Amino acid sequence: MKWAVAVVAAVLGAVEFATWAASRALLPTVGTDAGHVEVGETVLVLGCPLVPLHRWRVRIAVRSTDPSVARFVFCGGAVRTQVPEAQMMADYAVRVLHLPPGNIVIENRSTTTEENIANAMPFFADSPAIKIASNTFHALRARAILADQSPDAAKRLVRARDYLPFEWGPLHAVLLAYDGYRYVRAVCAG
Repeated sequence: MKWAVAVVAAVLGAVEFATWAASRALLPTVGTDAGHVEVGETVLVLGCPLVPLHRWRVRIAVRSTDPSVARFVFCGGAVRTQVPEAQMMADYAVRVLHLPPGNIVIENRSTTTEENIANAMPFFADSPAIKIASNTFHALRARAILADQSPDAAKRLVRARDYLPFEWGPLHAVLLAYDGYRYVRAVCAG
């Protein structure tokens, strides 16, 4: 029985390390300090059809900056609901987390992560820093997409506070497995 506990602890430790490393990957050297806040920075909050996950992403966005000096761009169209994901997230941010409504931009046409990045670009074109708020592995994928779509904008990326140790416990393992599945599927597809 002790070995089973040791194996579970080792697996969870490895998952936490992988999540920690992913939260710091594909960032410029100067962008790894999640505590760094610049006046006028943009926090890009990526949509998600699952309400608990999109609320988590909003909390990540708010804890990643000083809400009084940042612009929040909420992305996501009406993928599986009548109301666009961006609108649901913005409503939650204002109503529950007391985000200043004047600091919010809603991009409600996107239905994929690629579209989130492409459609949000005009909103962070003049920002000194860009943070992407999502679950860690999704944010990593979004940083890769941004680097492909706009290498100049990717140079302004700064780490969001998308990783807190053991914040979601075993769910980090599920998210890592899902990211691995998406990677294998993409490689096999072409």
